Amino acid sequence: MLWLIVKYSVIAGMVVLISKVAKRSDRLGDLLAALPFVIVLVLVWMKIEGQTQ
Repeated sequence: MLWLIVKYSVIAGMVVLISKVAKRSDRLGDLLAALPFVIVLVLVWMKIEGQTQ
């Protein structure tokens, strides 16, 4: 259960961070949103949990 809360918190933190950056600089916010941070995190979490793609 704790692991699930940590995963959701990290994703929510990333969304908040990107939205805060986008308010200050449109281009930097767009760049951060386009980078595949979430996909890389999901792949790492799947590897840690032993799931296959």
